[in-house]
Amino acid sequence: RQGSDLSPPVGIVDGASPNVKTFELLTIIGSIAAVGIALGAVVIGSNANLRTELRAEMQSFRAEVRGDIRSLETRLLAVEQRQARTEGLLEGLRDAIAAQGRREPDRDKEAT
Repeated sequence: RQGSDLSPPVGIVDGASPNVKTFELLTIIGSIAAVGIALGAVVIGSNANLRTELRAEMQSFRAEVRGDIRSLETRLLAVEQRQARTEGLLEGLRDAIAAQGRREPDRDKEAT
């Protein structure tokens, strides 16, 4: 039966010594451990890269928000200045209308 497709793998034979079986088992466990360590290193490296990219994105976003806030503050200041000017103009208009109302009775007396 040697050479047939159904023969057991080399070394894993009923007659193999315990040292050979132990060595093969340790080799398999070592290979699995090496693959696990390599996979862990890839995951850790990916996480580190993701954190770096996320940190850069957050800094960019913060800078953009700060710029937007400065722009809004500038626009708000301009609106407040226009509002103060408008209030001043309205106050002047009220005073002029009130003064005009006080002068009109004097004109009525002159006309009679």
